Amino acid sequence: MFDDDVVRSRVDQAAPFQRGLVATLCLNRASALARDERVDRAVEGFRRLVEDTVAFCRALALGGVAGAEGTDSADGADAEALGTRFRAVLGPDDLPYDEPEGLAAWLVDVVSIADYAVRTWNEPEESGSRCFDVLVSCYSLAGMLEDEPEAPSPEALAELEVARQLADLQAVTGFSGRVTPDELEALLAESAALRTSYGRRFEDVLGRD
Repeated sequence: MFDDDVVRSRVDQAAPFQRGLVATLCLNRASALARDERVDRAVEGFRRLVEDTVAFCRALALGGVAGAEGTDSADGADAEALGTRFRAVLGPDDLPYDEPEGLAAWLVDVVSIADYAVRTWNEPEESGSRCFDVLVSCYSLAGMLEDEPEAPSPEALAELEVARQLADLQAVTGFSGRVTPDELEALLAESAALRTSYGRRFEDVLGRD
């Protein structure tokens, strides 16, 4: 079960850079839903948007420039450009959002996680609340995958997700300012099996859509 108090406490204890790392790890798991080209028919440009956001967050982790607006990712995407693309999918921040139905509803949740992840990096003073938004959104996505009614999941994905989040928050405590490529890959590897499970479950959803 996702315990708000426990998760908030762990997030509060983390530094902004560490929160950015944890948000990046969550986004990487959620990005498993961007593997199939069919998703672009539901939300135009979805796969590229997720890929660009993951690249942006990874670049910040490796470069240690958390919070720097306009920081380029490996492919030239920056926070402002990504923000514009998020708003094209999610709508303006200050207006109510009517979530779509069907496949697009799943993808919009992933875009929300991507948006929160970038904000975790790019808004250091608000990184605690932004990181918490990432965590609760990723937990919710895992629960949706687990509860997809047409085929019950053999794995307790929501519980696995919250356990992974707490483990990630512990794992990043030794990092300050930047990680090496090998260190980042090691952190990502801890999520690899769960990310694979998300992708497999989402393929089931696509197969019935």
